[in-house]
Amino acid sequence: MRSDRGRAGRGRDRLPGTHQGTDDDLSPPVRRHRVRATSQRPAHEPKGSTMSSTLTLDLADPEYRLNPWPKYTQLRERPVHFLPEATWDGRDLYVLARYDQVNDALRNKDRYSSHIQREGMLNVPMLVNRDAPEHTRLRKMANRGFSARLVRTLGDWVQDHVDTLIDDILVQDRVEFVEAFTTALPLRVVGGMLGIPLDRKAELRRWSQGVMDGFAVAAGMDPDLAPGYYEDVLEFSNYMDELAQARLGRPNPGDILGELVAQEESGEMTRDELVTMAWSFIAAGHETTMNLLGGGFKTILEDPALADRLAENPEDIKEFMEEFLRLYSPTQWLLRRAATEIDFGDVVVPEGGLIHVVIGSANRDETRFPDAATFDLDRANKRDHLAFGAGPHFCPGSSLSRLLAEHAFASLLRVRDRFALDPQDPPKLRTRQGSFGYAYLPVLVQKPGNAA
Repeated sequence: MRSDRGRAGRGRDRLPGTHQGTDDDLSPPVRRHRVRATSQRPAHEPKGSTMSSTLTLDLADPEYRLNPWPKYTQLRERPVHFLPEATWDGRDLYVLARYDQVNDALRNKDRYSSHIQREGMLNVPMLVNRDAPEHTRLRKMANRGFSARLVRTLGDWVQDHVDTLIDDILVQDRVEFVEAFTTALPLRVVGGMLGIPLDRKAELRRWSQGVMDGFAVAAGMDPDLAPGYYEDVLEFSNYMDELAQARLGRPNPGDILGELVAQEESGEMTRDELVTMAWSFIAAGHETTMNLLGGGFKTILEDPALADRLAENPEDIKEFMEEFLRLYSPTQWLLRRAATEIDFGDVVVPEGGLIHVVIGSANRDETRFPDAATFDLDRANKRDHLAFGAGPHFCPGSSLSRLLAEHAFASLLRVRDRFALDPQDPPKLRTRQGSFGYAYLPVLVQKPGNAA
């Protein structure tokens, strides 16, 4: 356990909704190896033609995480790819990369389960990893926190945060835009909706990063992240426990935490479920927004003609956002488990099989999006993208993410001539599993009289 972190709240030493654990539970047995898999037939699958032996996929390769598009093209050549012993603990993976298969995996709750539990590891409950009927009940409560009614009331408040951050940036000569804006804006907004003060933003950023670490841990791809991830969840759980306790009897409905406390007091949810929901809101409101803001702003700075069109036609900002989400999906993949045996012809996925659902590939499927690798602001079906998921697990924070991005891009476009990418210091993409976005985006800030 990392000794530099304090315990907030009432000393919760387990994750909400899990068994009592020891420190040893936090560290999975590390079996480090290059996760390289070739498309060979599963031993239990005797029928059909053999799969291509030329495709290799190393999920641990940083280059694959930075530039997955060529592999996605290869993956879409077949309905499913079998990757033997692809995780640190030797589990097989089945990869779905075509639009139709990915869309079905996200929507079809009879064939695909969202409950991902790894043997010997603590179960970290999040809304995205639950199935009906429990998911249905909790999702109805989550929808209240991100209701269209509530989100519509946030416009002026969000704009105030956008203006504050941009004003702070404009007085500088150079900023690292991820730190100064793309991370700061969603943390301010989501944190504020959860009642978390700005002076805790450093912890909130770490906790939000833990969300993506959790997906990598559950996928069995980055076991080194497990101890820190679990401690982040425990620390966040303690803190939200403390905030919720302070709200009892005066829930202040109107923000997310107030809605959750009111539901706890009415008996609709338990305290553990409240904490779990808060953790899910961090996931829903932060990761996608951060990656959309960073990559979208870089695209605007690199394409003056596009920037001029968006500035002159603000109604096109929404179209820009949707096409960017399609082409550079902030969440590249999700996990599903086969709820029953699934026959894909060449490969049969056994019941319980772990399925790697590649949203980033589906959104570049030429059969759904012609000339899919090209950014096309006028693409007619761009909103068919799956960047926010689909079906029962469609991202509840999508409306908030879109609201933040629309206000941010509109405001940044008004002062676009003040900004330029630093030619001496190139941006850097993140290499964390499952996420596509910028970790480092240096931007030069010009004085008003010097703007081009």
